[in-house]
Amino acid sequence: MSPYPLDPVEARGPMRLVLTTYPSADAARRAAESALSRRLAACAHLVPIEARYWWRGRVESAGETLVVFKTVPKRVGGLFRFLGAAHPYDVPELIEVDVPRVAPGYLRYLAETLDPDAAPPPLGGGTTRPAARRGRGARGPGRTRARRRRRSK
Repeated sequence: MSPYPLDPVEARGPMRLVLTTYPSADAARRAAESALSRRLAACAHLVPIEARYWWRGRVESAGETLVVFKTVPKRVGGLFRFLGAAHPYDVPELIEVDVPRVAPGYLRYLAETLDPDAAPPPLGGGTTRPAARRGRGARGPGRTRARRRRRSK
């Protein structure tokens, strides 16, 4: 059992990025095309990378292809299951990143692409972040207007 939490407690954004790596560009391309055809993601970026990592007691190096899937919260579980079931690695890297702010046009694109029957997403304010708490002794935001000058006598 992992000492790290498995559920994103504070995830609130309207969009998610799911990252994974593949040993070749062809394997990454096949996974991306399959996920897109199943509408588990609206977009997938394939990026060639050089990876250095610990594996079985030694530091290894390999060329890989990073795939960044762009999706919505309700599709992440299905995308994780799909990628994990068909992944060529013994321990696939599957990472979800919460995206708290998304341009309204791109959010519409995600909704229309992945869930065309759903109501359109709200425009304008979008999601808001909770106010940050200041620690003891932290300074306030400061003045926003110039101080009044005293007239000399």
